Amino acid sequence: MNEIENALSHIENFQFIHEHLFTSAQPTAEQLKLIKEYGITTIVNLALSDAEPHLDHEDKICLGLGLNYIKLPISAETPSDDQCLLVLDLLNHLVQEQMVWVHCATNHHVSSLMYLYRQYYMDMDMPTAQELMHSIWEPNETWTGLIHAVALQLQGRKATQELQQSLSQPDHFA
Repeated sequence: MNEIENALSHIENFQFIHEHLFTSAQPTAEQLKLIKEYGITTIVNLALSDAEPHLDHEDKICLGLGLNYIKLPISAETPSDDQCLLVLDLLNHLVQEQMVWVHCATNHHVSSLMYLYRQYYMDMDMPTAQELMHSIWEPNETWTGLIHAVALQLQGRKATQELQQSLSQPDHFA
């Protein structure tokens, strides 16, 4: 691990998801400079503007560093299935060509989404994905319900895709 990787791994609640996707709690302005230096191209912030902790003018700091900055706040008290699916699909798209750092204030809510991302976009087994999420936090009742609701939608998508693939094969009736 080089000096920058070591520094990045010490950002609160840091998690390496894969070579193009990283998560943490709120980074500081200095940590954003290191994130850029490491090669990250896009910051996705899921925290509300009044979350604690937060970084004033994070958008301007990121833009000044040459980082793409996307703010998609998700309410801690009333998270939406649609918002979560939007974030998961956006991340899946972005990581095809970019290195992405996703954060919220504490990485609690992001880790819940990464639990789903690992299972449905990376095909990771549930116990491993759950253990990685629990290393950051134990979701409360609201977020446990959200995880189940979004998981059902992702399972439905996966089943539909598998059916479409099987039907597109000319010998599926053989």
